[in-house]
Amino acid sequence: MERMQMSSAIWPCWLSAWARPTKRWHLQPECHRRIFCCWISCCRNEQGGCGRSMNLTETSKVYIMCPAYAYSGGPTLLHQLGARLLADGVDAAMYYWPLTAEKKVHPGYKKYNLPYTDAIDDCPDNVLIIPETLCGFVPQSLKIQRVLWWLSVDNWWKLTNEFLQYYEEQAKAFDTEPLPNVWALNDAGLTHWVQSEYAQRFLRLNGVPAEKILPVGDYLDEAFLLRNETVTKENRQDVVAFNPRKGLDFTRKLMEYAPDISWRPVQDMTPEQVEEFLHTAKVYVDFGNHPGKDRIPREAVMAGCCLITGRRGAAANEVDIPIDEDLKFEDTEENIPRIVAKIRELLSNYEQEADRYAAYRQKIMQEPAVFCQQVRAAMGVGASREETELILSHECGGGTEVFLQDYLQQESAAKQIVMRPSNAPRSLAEWQTFVHRHHITQITVNHLFGFSLFETMASIRKLGIPYTFYVHDYLCICPNWSLDCQAAYCQNYRSQPYCQGMLKALSVPNLDLDLFRRNFREFLAGAAEVIAPSAYAAQVVNQFYPEVKITSRPHKLQRNIEQTFQPQFAHTPELTLTFLGNLCAQKGARYLFQLNSWLKRRGLPVKLVVMGEDIQDIDGDREGILFTGKYDCENVSGLLVQQQTAAVLIPSAFPETYCYTASEAILSGYPVITMNWGAQALRVQRADCGWVVSRDTPDRGQLALQRLVRHLLTPAGRQDILQKAANTKNFRNGME
Repeated sequence: MERMQMSSAIWPCWLSAWARPTKRWHLQPECHRRIFCCWISCCRNEQGGCGRSMNLTETSKVYIMCPAYAYSGGPTLLHQLGARLLADGVDAAMYYWPLTAEKKVHPGYKKYNLPYTDAIDDCPDNVLIIPETLCGFVPQSLKIQRVLWWLSVDNWWKLTNEFLQYYEEQAKAFDTEPLPNVWALNDAGLTHWVQSEYAQRFLRLNGVPAEKILPVGDYLDEAFLLRNETVTKENRQDVVAFNPRKGLDFTRKLMEYAPDISWRPVQDMTPEQVEEFLHTAKVYVDFGNHPGKDRIPREAVMAGCCLITGRRGAAANEVDIPIDEDLKFEDTEENIPRIVAKIRELLSNYEQEADRYAAYRQKIMQEPAVFCQQVRAAMGVGASREETELILSHECGGGTEVFLQDYLQQESAAKQIVMRPSNAPRSLAEWQTFVHRHHITQITVNHLFGFSLFETMASIRKLGIPYTFYVHDYLCICPNWSLDCQAAYCQNYRSQPYCQGMLKALSVPNLDLDLFRRNFREFLAGAAEVIAPSAYAAQVVNQFYPEVKITSRPHKLQRNIEQTFQPQFAHTPELTLTFLGNLCAQKGARYLFQLNSWLKRRGLPVKLVVMGEDIQDIDGDREGILFTGKYDCENVSGLLVQQQTAAVLIPSAFPETYCYTASEAILSGYPVITMNWGAQALRVQRADCGWVVSRDTPDRGQLALQRLVRHLLTPAGRQDILQKAANTKNFRNGME
């Protein structure tokens, strides 16, 4: 996080005033209206004008006022705005309040790499953006262009109410009746941004002209949206979720009326736990105030919950919460039976009712793009430069390359450049020249193998450009990227023959593993996002770097795969087991060669097929195994059916982070045989679409594999194949 230092010391009286502790005001009742009007108009600038958008010049600076060291929806949006402006080439900086705060930048926002300043240049070319809850602390006479951003209405009212004690009515929605004599909202020196339709109606109701109001909304975390692009209806429980911090009094009445319903509060959970919980609930209710477009109701809808709300605040209109009218209720005693009846209806008919929210989900998915458009329109700027994403990736093929090619096929708002180790910059100066020449606005690290590792990571961190890191293997833990030792020797790797032999083979015999991991720890901690293709891989990495937040986002195959398994394949006299992928030691070649020798000694009617190339990195009994050679991933389903495959062998000798071949086999309808580690083992277990062989034996599971194959040749085993093949339908493309 870079801190900006401005040359001019501006607003000394403001700075000194902010340094003093504030007192609660005690005024006579007749003074409240006057104080209120002054407070609301504190940003009045008699010299300034207001247009539909800001007037920016080449030297303009934009300052975003934000509560210091606060982590909630409002500060998140303010930081997202800063990142958006910088991406569009606007000179923007955060201005944290109060200035005396010892801690300013919350760790949750360091990923944005936003500059901040303690001084404002009060110039007509510059812009100050003020959240509504801080508008009372801005000086009255300023030359700078000012924006009052209404992230909420009700939260602003809570602060205002301290000055308006005479106004004792408890309004349910501030967009239905005007406040008394709030003429100061129509301030000639202010532009108003609104996060919600609710805020817009509130301002219009209180005399702010429409031409002075601009919509600038918000959006849910884009990683969250990607994870929840498709609704998962399976494994739902008859649970009604609610936020106990909102509308709890009325929710308690619902709970007392229907004690047989399972009511679960969303509390004492991390964001990840909230998301996981919402994936299991069927209904989410919110009868609290809605000061704007609230985050959790939208997250609940995206996670697949059916939403029921009250009609307070933003929930009252059809724009901010666009759900059917029969899903919104006044929170009154007489409505309790109707509300509970609707909840029971949603629980009973969840499969159909969940589809009613499809349009709302689509709107939420579009919010990041809409936010970008609204910010550009409000600031009066276009995309000043073409956004370009730089993608770093090795040249070794495999699943990492499959992911890269699928990634490049997806729609992207940015131009994309793929950088390989052979053409990478060799110094920080070369990196800076490259990113400037190509207008790089984001960096994606697909894989760093082959790059000058430490130098590349250090340069990327110093560029100040947001970067995303993908965990495709375990290189971020050890140069032995497969981690096939299960990190058994990490505490004393210097004295372990295994480690010394491995490091020598990798041409790094004198590697300081502690230094290696310190570099990666800092690099991962500085990433905007770290993404693993499975919870299994994320858990392994977190064992070494527990402080790094890792998002689990399973790969989704960008091609159509048909279910081609046929029941007769389980009943052929000679059973066909197909190894899918290139055969090498790490993919389980030893298991296959030993199984082949055992089958021939026993004379068992099993045909072994390798649908891929023989890498020949180890010796073994290859006689009798059919090698079909390199295959086209687009035709994997057809090739499996050609071989009359009964089951697919994936006996990996290391804990894979994802395993594309397992997904290809399962989506094609074929049961999978794998060992009990890696992401593919969890996939097979969860869908019950194959067999997981324990390798926790002296022979690493070889005897257990032989017993399983012998079982599959029996009538019961062949029926087992059919059942496991049928269970492959439990797995869908993009699932964990």
